[in-house]
Amino acid sequence: MSRTPDRLPPLQLRDAEARRLRTGYLRLKSALYDQVTGLCTFHALIDQLETQAAGRRLGVLVLEFPTLGQIEVAHGWEASDRFLLGVASHLKALRGRGLPAGSLVTLDGVFGHTFPIFLLEGTGGGEMTRTDLASAAATLSAHLESRLRSAPWAPPAPPVAFTVGYALVAAHATARYERLVHQGIREARGMAGGAAERLQMERAEEFRSILKEERVTTHYQPIVDMRDDTVLGYEALTRGPLHTSFEVPEALFACSEAIRMSGELDALCRRQAVRNARGIEPDKMLFVNALPETLAAPDFIDPVLETLLDDLSLAPRNLVLEITERSAIDDLESFGREIERLRRRGFLIAIDDVGTGHSSLQRISEIHADFLKIDISLIKNIHRSLIKQDLVQSLLHVASRARTRVIAEGIEIVEECRTLGACGVRYGQGFYFAPPAPLFPVPLRGPRGSA
Repeated sequence: MSRTPDRLPPLQLRDAEARRLRTGYLRLKSALYDQVTGLCTFHALIDQLETQAAGRRLGVLVLEFPTLGQIEVAHGWEASDRFLLGVASHLKALRGRGLPAGSLVTLDGVFGHTFPIFLLEGTGGGEMTRTDLASAAATLSAHLESRLRSAPWAPPAPPVAFTVGYALVAAHATARYERLVHQGIREARGMAGGAAERLQMERAEEFRSILKEERVTTHYQPIVDMRDDTVLGYEALTRGPLHTSFEVPEALFACSEAIRMSGELDALCRRQAVRNARGIEPDKMLFVNALPETLAAPDFIDPVLETLLDDLSLAPRNLVLEITERSAIDDLESFGREIERLRRRGFLIAIDDVGTGHSSLQRISEIHADFLKIDISLIKNIHRSLIKQDLVQSLLHVASRARTRVIAEGIEIVEECRTLGACGVRYGQGFYFAPPAPLFPVPLRGPRGSA
């Protein structure tokens, strides 16, 4: 018979109890301790705050980063984690300098990105006042503004936007201290939220100004025939105005979605891509991105775009319209009819980001594309993954049946280039050949990855 826990020998009972307690501790720690920043959530410090405040007023600063989501989209979660760790380290280093020595730096939650900071003493060690709080908030803002311009852990320019709000918490004999602290954080976040709302409105206004004045530029990256090192064409990549919060293209597109102007931005990027392509050789192709919702519109090829193509002596067959896989298409059958209308006019079609996004296989089967562009997620370190190699070869087989050419995106090292060549991929694009540039760059590498 198996023994029930209460019938186990004393030593085994102690071991079982120790395991249970450790499991409970680890669960509690994972809920109250953030592994990215090394900070506790403020919930874990309520008792400590009440004890140390000893009935005196408690100052609450709340630091927030309204555009952090755009950082993560533009640079990846690793960059976001590195940034949050850097902020946490900087805040702790400010204790005794820009912040009172006894300040407690916390997070609003595990994997959070809002920093509640508790100040236990005011000027000269006295009780905290709103004047002390306002001064601490101004000092913190000045330190951060300076640090974010040069910190190695901060993303590339422009500096990350932030807001700081503050509130004063006074203990009350009939109120729970936990609720008072929560209320103080809400008040401080409300102040910061008002600043964040103003920031978003300013960003929307700046975006509309960029759109009206057509202040976007285009860089071009070659697409290379890896068999003989010739250039098939160039992909046009949009860049926002230098030294602005929209310099990173993902910030442009995120804002356009937020204020529902994606179609207008999409059309501008396409016009600028063609307008800036002066000097492109007439036998080269120009790959331009297009949102599915704008690509399916009857007026997709507007008179301005047609005039630009004529001015550059580019025929429709020189223009490859890339459909991104990261956007959903509600009615593939109807969309396919619009695509065929464009193909009958001579334009070529590419499906971008193959291997990610929405309904890859269905989209490939329903849309008769001239090119499939394999996403970097399948290309990165392909020389180390037999599964990735099998997937790429399967896509090549499907493409050959449809007489579709395949382009591998995001090639960065010689091993990836050689492995793709061995798999049968003919066309490649990526930093290994050349980074995007305002003028048409010449590939830096020779056939099949030779230097």
